[in-house]
Amino acid sequence: MVKTLHARLVAYLPNGGRLGNLPAPLSWDASIVNNDLGALKVVYSRRTVGGGILKRGLEQGLEIGLEVSDGGTWSEPYNCRYLLIGRSRNAEDVSDTVTLTCQSMGWLANKILNNDTAHLIADGDNKGKRAFLSKNPGTIIRTILDENKARKGAGLVLAPGFDTGKDAAGANWKSVYTLYYSLGTSLNSMLSSMVGGGAIDWRTEGRTLRIWNADSTSLSRDLSGRVHISMAHDILEAPEEESIEDLSSDILVEGDNGLIFRESNPAAPTPWGGWESYVSQGGVSDEATAKAFMQTTLASAARVRGQYTRSLLVTNAESLPLVDYRPGDWITAPTVQHGEKVRIQQVTVSLDSNGLKASITLNDKVYDSQVRANKKIQGITGGATLAGSEGGRPAPEKDHRTPKAVTGLVVATDAYISSRGTALGLAALQWAAVSQATDDTAIDISGYRVEYRKSTAGAPWVSGGVTDAQRLTLGIGGLECGQRYEFRVRAVPTYSDRLGDWSNVVVALVASDVTPPSIPSKPILTSKLGVVDVQWDGRNNAGGGMELDFDHVEVGISDSNGNWKYRDSVARDGHCIVTGLEYRAYWFALRSVDHSGNKSDWGVGASITVASAVSQDDLDRLDKDLAANKEALRDNTAKLTQAQKDIQANKTGLDTANQTLSQAKADLSQARKDIAQTRSDLTTANGEISKAKESAAQAYAEAHSKNHTFRGPDEPKNNLIVGDLWLKTQKYWTRWSGEKNASPSLLADFYTYWTGAPNASPSVLVPLSDRVIDTLVWDGSAWNHMGYADVENNAKQIEQAKSDIADNAAKTTDAKKTAENAAAAAKTAQGTADSAKSAAGTAQSTADAANAAAKSATTTAGQAKDAANAANVAAESAKKTAGNAETLANTANASANAAKTDASTAKTDAANAKATASNASSVATQAKATADSAAQSATDAANAAQKANTAAAAAAGVANGKADVLIQSTAPATSMRKPTTLWIDTTGGANTPKRWNGSGWMAVTDKAATDAANAAVKAHAAAQTAQSTADKAQTAAANAAAQANQAQAAAKKAQTTADGKNLIYRGPDEPAHDGLKPGDMWWRTQKYWTRWQGEKNNSPSLMADFYTYWQGAPNNSPSVLVPLSDRVVEVLTWDGTRFTPFDLVANNILAAGTVAAKHLAVDSVTAEKVKANAITVDKLAANSVTTEKLVSDAVTAAKLAANSVQARNIVSLAITTDKLAANSVTTAKLRVTEDMTVALLNAHKINAGDIVAGAVTTDKIAANSVNADKIAVNAVNADKIVSGAITVDKLAANSVTAVKIAAGTITSDKVAAGQFRGYVFTGAIFQSSEAANTGVKLNSTALQMWDSNHNRTVYLDGEGKSNVLTGTFQTSLTGRRIIISPTFSQTTVGSDDSTEGSGIKFAHGRDGCDAYIASESRTQSKGEVSAIVINGGRLSDTDPGSFMSLGEYKAADNATKTGEAFLAAYRDYSKGSQAGYAQLYLGADPSSKYHTFAELSATDPNGSVGVEADINSGYLYLGGFLGRLGAGRGTFQTAYFRGGIMNGEGWVTQTCTYGAPAKYGLYHAHVSSDAMGSVMVGSNNDSPSGCGLWARGVGNGVNIAYGTQLLAILAKQ
Repeated sequence: MVKTLHARLVAYLPNGGRLGNLPAPLSWDASIVNNDLGALKVVYSRRTVGGGILKRGLEQGLEIGLEVSDGGTWSEPYNCRYLLIGRSRNAEDVSDTVTLTCQSMGWLANKILNNDTAHLIADGDNKGKRAFLSKNPGTIIRTILDENKARKGAGLVLAPGFDTGKDAAGANWKSVYTLYYSLGTSLNSMLSSMVGGGAIDWRTEGRTLRIWNADSTSLSRDLSGRVHISMAHDILEAPEEESIEDLSSDILVEGDNGLIFRESNPAAPTPWGGWESYVSQGGVSDEATAKAFMQTTLASAARVRGQYTRSLLVTNAESLPLVDYRPGDWITAPTVQHGEKVRIQQVTVSLDSNGLKASITLNDKVYDSQVRANKKIQGITGGATLAGSEGGRPAPEKDHRTPKAVTGLVVATDAYISSRGTALGLAALQWAAVSQATDDTAIDISGYRVEYRKSTAGAPWVSGGVTDAQRLTLGIGGLECGQRYEFRVRAVPTYSDRLGDWSNVVVALVASDVTPPSIPSKPILTSKLGVVDVQWDGRNNAGGGMELDFDHVEVGISDSNGNWKYRDSVARDGHCIVTGLEYRAYWFALRSVDHSGNKSDWGVGASITVASAVSQDDLDRLDKDLAANKEALRDNTAKLTQAQKDIQANKTGLDTANQTLSQAKADLSQARKDIAQTRSDLTTANGEISKAKESAAQAYAEAHSKNHTFRGPDEPKNNLIVGDLWLKTQKYWTRWSGEKNASPSLLADFYTYWTGAPNASPSVLVPLSDRVIDTLVWDGSAWNHMGYADVENNAKQIEQAKSDIADNAAKTTDAKKTAENAAAAAKTAQGTADSAKSAAGTAQSTADAANAAAKSATTTAGQAKDAANAANVAAESAKKTAGNAETLANTANASANAAKTDASTAKTDAANAKATASNASSVATQAKATADSAAQSATDAANAAQKANTAAAAAAGVANGKADVLIQSTAPATSMRKPTTLWIDTTGGANTPKRWNGSGWMAVTDKAATDAANAAVKAHAAAQTAQSTADKAQTAAANAAAQANQAQAAAKKAQTTADGKNLIYRGPDEPAHDGLKPGDMWWRTQKYWTRWQGEKNNSPSLMADFYTYWQGAPNNSPSVLVPLSDRVVEVLTWDGTRFTPFDLVANNILAAGTVAAKHLAVDSVTAEKVKANAITVDKLAANSVTTEKLVSDAVTAAKLAANSVQARNIVSLAITTDKLAANSVTTAKLRVTEDMTVALLNAHKINAGDIVAGAVTTDKIAANSVNADKIAVNAVNADKIVSGAITVDKLAANSVTAVKIAAGTITSDKVAAGQFRGYVFTGAIFQSSEAANTGVKLNSTALQMWDSNHNRTVYLDGEGKSNVLTGTFQTSLTGRRIIISPTFSQTTVGSDDSTEGSGIKFAHGRDGCDAYIASESRTQSKGEVSAIVINGGRLSDTDPGSFMSLGEYKAADNATKTGEAFLAAYRDYSKGSQAGYAQLYLGADPSSKYHTFAELSATDPNGSVGVEADINSGYLYLGGFLGRLGAGRGTFQTAYFRGGIMNGEGWVTQTCTYGAPAKYGLYHAHVSSDAMGSVMVGSNNDSPSGCGLWARGVGNGVNIAYGTQLLAILAKQ
């Protein structure tokens, strides 16, 4: 099967995560070398996709990985991670292209040096060097890396992928070496030395340095049998280089310490006699080493050296480099012969504009050994000396080195409370890691063993536990408080058979429990019958529970809240009865005591007066409660009458509001009609625009009647004269036949469109010969695009289009005014409605007060009760009337809101109509002068904006049109601080013109300048709007396509300007300045178009010189292909020194007085076109000034004719005091009221002598004129008091007794809170709302609650059989509390899985994770399940924790149901199983598809220890060392005996005593031996504590060395 090589570059943070792909390099070249450093060179534009990654500074660091694929998974091969070392670029290059120089990750080995001066040889021949005597490569390299890492060097990044016992493949190291390293020798030199010595091969994988035994088949694979590369099929180029330059017949060698010798080489060719050479072996003082090294040198010096490079086929190849084979592998490839077994020394991969290339560099076996020799030379000259033979000597099977003693042991102690509530000691140990053996070389450590004992004579050492290599702390609990203990630690090596030395013993005193318990809460006191009951709620003074070691509380008594005396004790949440007290006040307080006798401070005291057996208060309670809560009653029928009057007045106001609203609606209806008419006029205007386009085309034809006009897609070539016009039409139309960008495109010479609704109206077929896409003119030698000159003849058509649009704008202005009038009417209606609503509110308040008064009215007499009932009826009537008034007000309010909405809609429609008219005006104006239909109209608008900018600059004092005009809110850049810059500051819409005065931007306050600045801003905004309109116009109205193309043809006229002396350049690049004349024009076109080939920012980008768009629905309408050469993005003109934006305005093309009345279209003269004060009296037609034309307050007194203001013209309340002339109000004008009468009487008082007897009757006495001193004693009896006249202030204190209160008159609102204590209410209902299924209701049956949707959420009855509580519950809002939730979700640690169910959370009120018990009914990954889980929680995320689950789950296939029970405890809960854990796991599968098993295990990163039983397989699995769980019941006993000596036929017996005898049963011993000869062993006399061992020699051997292993199994006797 053939395949193709793919490669890509990926960027990474230094020693960090992935930044992203580099998808668009210009070129790159990467080398991957066997046992050596490679390099990468990348050329990349930082302005293209992914280039932002490369803008990092060199000091920030960057890694680049080379990934390859054969079409499947991407992977990064060995040695394919590179470091960015250097960078270069041309600062003037606008593409910002950089060249990156990178070295492979192994280059970091040059920055890791032998700089440890503590282990240098002090004297001798190798003085000052670092010696590694008989050490394997892993130990040597690991030692250098570890020392560098401790110095915070590059060893922190270059991680070892091997250890001191095994290579990267997990194989034992084969050889050991004696090496001497000079100070400063690099790790790279050491690697080269070992490679040359045949010791290792090495690679980097990402940031990991991996080392193998030399020629390991795990790395250097023999693929010669299946990877064949032939000249004919797989190789594109095959350069070879051969040289005899290094031939040598005689070599002189000079080493250290006077070592000199000569070696002859008779095998070397001598075409010109023998050649001599000299080699210096610095650092070599051992002749055997030097001679062994010279053998390889002599062999290579006798051979022609060759290098064979093969450029490979990487597409449709049977095997690919870096995918199927890599440097170091052996393959079959042609070198000197056609098919040799050769080794790949290097792979080179590169990418340029021609695509991806790859080549390999090969050598044979002889040359491979030469490469190793060169590596060895590098090592020696670099200070790495290899002593001994070439291959070293075999490594021993066992490592017998001893780890150094642990240092830095620190022990801290504390006391804690056990789960039983007793105080125990805790010792926390911490120590430094051990990384070296006693010979100062690196050694791998698997863990640490901790022991402790009491610091007393003869106390045995006890195991405190074993940790892994990464864990340098251990906690030991269960110690005696106040006791001294000794602690020690030793390292356990991974490969060595010798444990590390013990650390120094540390003695620590275990802390005692001296912490007092929490202060208890305040006691709860009650007293009756002469005793005091002291109760305690079992909590502390903060509201929490007591500690585990809490024992009891003591009760103190005092006379004055202090000086407490012990009186009694109380257990948890209990109480005690205190007797023998006097009938007076006492104080009580509590303090807590723990199991250790520690006592807290006294808590907060509480006081109580000892109660007697009988209380007079209970007898008088009802009378006191009634007397204390008396309320006055009053009634005011006059207020009811007034309320009725107010309501009647409100009805009148509402009627007026409704009339106003009706008028507002009529005005809105008229406004909508006006807007509809405006839209109709706009449609007519569009028709006029089309006619204008047609006229423009005819005008051009008339202006050039002597020339030919060619029409078609192909270029005319025959009978051409200067000025001929070519209307270039579209040749074909394309559309996708299927999926966009993923199917063939179809061609057509026509397109269709619907005249109305799609699929519901006729369609029109338009030949593409009618679609003019460009207009060109013949200049005598070539066809050129038309420019802006010669447009004077089109002025009349342009002005006619302007006139049409102006008429539409005038109609739009009328529509806008109509809408504003409607809005004003709506606002008036709203005000009337608001007034009505306010009046209704007043009426409602009055009615409510009257209703309350009616309800509270009562009297002791029957007549008063009847009057109260009548008042109540009247109040209800008033309430209903007020309700009706409120309803009417709400209706008026709704109508007013509707009117406001309609007015707002009218405003929007008017604004849209105005915007449409403005856009149509822009299209009509630019249709005759644009270069590319609607797209070029945006350019015209931009030119207009530029003209406005020039005018603004001139008004601000910048002359000669040289100004740079900036319209923005932010201050210009430093480069623009010059006198020729005009900054129009748009901040806050101010549009302030500013100029630079040398030190700051100063505002130009001249009115002409500010007006011009505002005009420039408007022109700028209009240009932006025109651009937006132009973009939309590209796909607008297909039925006007022919006319638009004709207008386009007329607009794109002469390619040269009117006088023919200037040139027009068209294209994306700026024309060369040589030969340019002022006035020459440059039509700048878009250069290219880009899009992603695949995923955004993760695929190459494609470039095109055209773009397409749909005319209608995507994939369901014709598409248009637009060459980018037709897309003019800017028009500029040469001013003699540079190209500046070009503007075209009417002043440049219209002669004075050429626009007459006949040229103005209907409605073209809008308000903004009319100069101030231009409309005089003679300009107004009769009756043209209507109401809506008058501005507010415009009609003054001088404008009114005599007697023109009649009564109907005056608004209510409009005539105020200041409007009345002096003496204008006569008696005939007054309606005399009661108030006026009282005022007159006050002014003309009548004395008693003036009154005839009996003349003062009731109707003669004014209200409130008879006060208290006018009434005789006892003159006011019951029949003199009007119903409701006695109000609250009329009642004396305690005057209303029980007999005065009528039945049923005291309602709930009359009773103060907290008055009813100890009472029983029967037949009552307490509720928060009278509405059904709402709020809270409590009656004699149950307590019920409903939510806002009237769903019952609480039902509690006395029986308790049907109680319901829904939602989430918690015992407190903060602190320690319990939360019960029916919707409880959980997430799985280390996974994105989540579960749903219900649960109970036990919040501890601190940071961390709370404990909970929950159900699992559904998981994100498994779907429906059924389980209960328990999580113990933890104080912080990284603390230990535990978890348990029980229930039904689903197996890996998400279908098979299984029963599972899981209980686990984790060292670090946030890391789950990654940090170590212990678990019990039970699983049952009824289908037998998966296993039914039980597992009890403990796991850390080094592996698992435990037991597992699997019924499916019938196996019992065990893991870990055999040990004893407890003294006296250990299942196994083991013993090992070494050093025994035996002669043939000899006999030896001995007794073995177990360290922990069996408490029950005995041990059966099983014995085996290992010996250098024939020895028989056995056991006898099994017992609980030991057994007898015997050994017998067999044969005639002498001094037979043997050993014995014993395994004893506990059994019943």
